[in-house]
This record gives sequence, C-alpha cells and structure tokens, in this order.
Amino acid sequence: MKKYLLLNTAWLALALGAFLLGRSTSGDAAGSDEVLIRKSTGKSSISRSGSLENTTGSAGDSNRISRGGGQDGARVTIGQFLNERDPLLANRMFAELILSMDASSAGGIFEELKSKRGQGSDEQMTLFLRAWGQIDGSAAMEAIDEFERDPRRQAQAGIAAISGWASKDPEGAKAYLASVDNEMARGVLTQGIVSGMASTDPDGATDYVLELDQIQRAQVADADTGEERRQWLDRGRAYAFDRQLDTIATAQIALGMPNATAWAENLPEGTIKASAFDRIADRFASEDPAAAAEWVRGHADQEYAERAVREVAEELGRENPEQAVRWVADLPDATRSRAISQSMERWTREDPVAAGSFLQDMAPSESRDAAVKSYANELDGSDPQMAAEWAGSIANDQMRSETLNGVARSWIRRDPEGARAWLPGSGLSGDQQERILRDADRRQQFRDRFRDN
Repeated sequence: MKKYLLLNTAWLALALGAFLLGRSTSGDAAGSDEVLIRKSTGKSSISRSGSLENTTGSAGDSNRISRGGGQDGARVTIGQFLNERDPLLANRMFAELILSMDASSAGGIFEELKSKRGQGSDEQMTLFLRAWGQIDGSAAMEAIDEFERDPRRQAQAGIAAISGWASKDPEGAKAYLASVDNEMARGVLTQGIVSGMASTDPDGATDYVLELDQIQRAQVADADTGEERRQWLDRGRAYAFDRQLDTIATAQIALGMPNATAWAENLPEGTIKASAFDRIADRFASEDPAAAAEWVRGHADQEYAERAVREVAEELGRENPEQAVRWVADLPDATRSRAISQSMERWTREDPVAAGSFLQDMAPSESRDAAVKSYANELDGSDPQMAAEWAGSIANDQMRSETLNGVARSWIRRDPEGARAWLPGSGLSGDQQERILRDADRRQQFRDRFRDN
C-alpha cells in the first residue's frame, strides 16, 4: 500500500484534517437520512447501502437531460459532461453521471475527471469521491494515492472518499484506517470517518470520537518530550476533537432539537459536555430563544452550561436586552455573575435609565457587582460622573477599584478639570490617583509638543 505524503507531524495532520473537513464536507452531516445525491424525478440513485436503485417518478423521462445526453433515455458519458459549456446543464449532467455509475465504471470516470481537472472543480471531485467511497471504498482510497504530489488535494480526496465509505460501512473504513502505516495520514483520514459516520449514525460517531480522544490523551501524556512540546501536542488533539464534536453536533441538530439536547445531556461530564451544550444552545437559541432559555435554565447550576447560558443570553438580548438581563438574574449565583455582564451592557446602550432602575432593585451579590461594572463601563463615555457613582457602589473591593480606575481615566480625557476635582474623594488609593494624573499630564505634554511642531 502506498503511503500518504502529507505533512511534517502527525498532530499537525489532525488540525489540517479538521480544516479541510470544514471546507470539503461541511454539509455531510446535515442529512443523515438522505442519500448523497437524490433526484425527485425518479432517476437512478445511490442507495444507502451503496448500490444503485431505480425509482419511478411522475415526471417520467421528461426531465432527462435534453442537451448533451444523446437520445432520450441514454446515459450521460463523462465526455459529454466535460464538453458541456452551459454550467446548469453541466451540473445536471454531473449529477446524472454519479447517479448512474457503479463500481465498474467509477474508475474510468475518476481518470477522466483527474486528467481534465481544469474543466471540473474540486467540489465535483469531492462529491464524486464520496459517492465512489459509498460504492467501493477500498478502490476509491487506492485511486487517490495518485494525488501524492499534491498533499492538500490528496488530503481533501482522502477525506471525501473515506467519509462516503464510513457512511455505508464504518467498520470497513475503520479497518482500512488501521492498515495505513503513516500516522500523519491516519490523523487526516480520521476526520473523514467521523464525518461519514455522523451522517448516518451520530451516536456511533460519538462513541468512536470519545474512544479516540481517550487514546490520544494517553498518547500525549506518555509522550517522551518536554512540557512545552506536550502542551503543543495536546492543543492539536483538542482542536481535532473539537472539530469532530462539531460535526456530530451538526448531525444531531439536523435530527431535531429534542434529539440534540438529549445527546448533549448524556455526554460525559467535562469539556466535551460543555462544548456540546455551547453548540446546541447557539443553534437552539437562534431558532427558538424561549425554548432554548427553558432548556438551559434546567442546567444553569452546572459548570458545563456556563457558555450555553451566555449563548442564550446573547440571543435574547438581540431582541430584548431587558428580558435577557431579567432571565440571567433568575439563574443560580455562580452562572449569573458570569453571564449578566454582556446583557447589561447591551441594555445600558439601549435604555440606561431602565437598566439603572433595575440595578437599584438588585440585592447585593456577585452578579450585581458584575452588572454594575458593565453598566458603569458603558456609561463612562457619556456620563462619567454617574458612572463613578455606580462604580463606587460595587461591594467587591478589587472590582470596585478596577472599575473606578477605568472611569477615572475616561473622565480625565473628556473633562480634565472635573475629573481632577473628583479624584481626591473617589475612593481610589493615593498611588492610583498619582498614576492617573501622571498619565494624563504625559498625554497633555505630547499634545502640546505636537501642536508646537
């Protein structure tokens, strides 16, 4: 078996595979119950088992290609497709070509597409290879060794072919992967297997990815290298894992939000569950903010839901910042203090009076301090005196000092005299006041020199 000539390191190959997967197979997971290409007119189609099916549609033969396809009912040839200059007809011919091919004809089509690359496109080659992988995965993988002089193209081709194979015969695709003796190639092809499995069996893909992640974590921990290098390896592992999880999440979402939320809830505790909740909440909130808010609320006291809370709050705030702040304010303390800042910032921009009234009614807490800090930071450009008063009400000493310091620096740029008069009673330490004044004097000296020149 030929070896892939791809990259310099196996872990960089993982990242490349994830990147290429996003470019070449981003839509694969969305239609888990659909064939690769299907025509509604009753033509031949590639079945989910990888064989060809003939179906009958009401349109009959009237929708067959009328130009370049020869007589009615004749199969489109690769030559006809490559010679067609009308892009719409060419695309239709290409679909017909794939729908009518079998294991015996795929190799010839591949050779023609490869030799006339300038007349086709990478997208067409990707679709063809995925279809070939569904029909005869081993033959498709053997053929793409011919791209060895073009590593990027070979990686894209490998992902496409093995994803098609994995969508129909995941165990066969895994067995092939195990036989590849180049670790770099295995890293790239893994991405394709995850994509193919996710399109037909997202739960199976999840189990596969979790198993792989445990193996790779152990490999990183046992690596005979320095700590800096080990951290670099772990970042590569985490990036590849993140992209794999994203592919599966997309597939689960395509099956419906009840399915997607149940999937996320049943994942193991830790970063994987947090990542899944983040992705599901982002999509869920864009489709149905109220339902997403109710779902996330039930998990808001858990660390894995922290990012999901922010996703929902952000989406709620697009239409109604007040609603977002009030929703966050009803969540458990730990989650609330981290999520309320961005919602309060948006509300302050739209209605500072109403936002201030809400803050007045909030009981002292970490979340109130976070909200007040956001409120003061948003106000300091337009009303620094009001911002300073609010900043002074923050209970947490460090947060109060940081917020007052920011307000002071903004105020002294806009109104030097007013800020200098306020500073002695601001609550800031003498050292902080001195630094603020010194920096302001330096800026003024610079401006004076610039005007003199």
